[in-house]
Amino acid sequence: MNKWVLLLGCLLAMASQAQSTTSHREIWEWTDANGVKHYSDAPAPGAKRVVITGHAPTAAPASRAPSATTTARPADKSAQVEYSSLEIWSPENGSSFFGADAVVDVRLRSEPELAPNDRLLTYLDGKLIEGDNAYEHSLSNLDRGVHSVTAVILDNKGNEKIRSAPVVFHIKVQTVNNPTNVGPALKPPPSPAPKPVAPGPRG
Repeated sequence: MNKWVLLLGCLLAMASQAQSTTSHREIWEWTDANGVKHYSDAPAPGAKRVVITGHAPTAAPASRAPSATTTARPADKSAQVEYSSLEIWSPENGSSFFGADAVVDVRLRSEPELAPNDRLLTYLDGKLIEGDNAYEHSLSNLDRGVHSVTAVILDNKGNEKIRSAPVVFHIKVQTVNNPTNVGPALKPPPSPAPKPVAPGPRG
């Protein structure tokens, strides 16, 4: 019986701590004839009132909820670049180069400069020239005739952003005419010797 009384007292004490800091709980305490203490939440003859002030445990601060606003991903800078010009400034349009071993230097410029994720491609007669993102090319072993160079800038998805005007140039090879109508076998025949004039009658 004594154990049950003590257990009840402990439970009442623990319950009082679960109350808020401003709450109060009253219990009654008395001792019977055998010297055993009793606790009850109802008054009894000869019982003494005991006021227990409960202290609620300090609540842990609520963790801050993540902001509903997600951090925006940085925009692709190359997608924001708008090119005002792209041109081939060398060679000049309509220029001519002589000789089968002629070297044509192609130079380009853009405004602004090429963005990191964009691509600059150069084409000769519709065929891609090796060397992406290069502003200079040296062309050699070109066939005789007319050639055209163009350039284009693409974004990282392959969409065309700007294209240059085509530049046309000529490769001319001098030819040597081999004469076929001269030679010892084809010398003009010598003029015939004049015939002697017969003397006329004497007078």
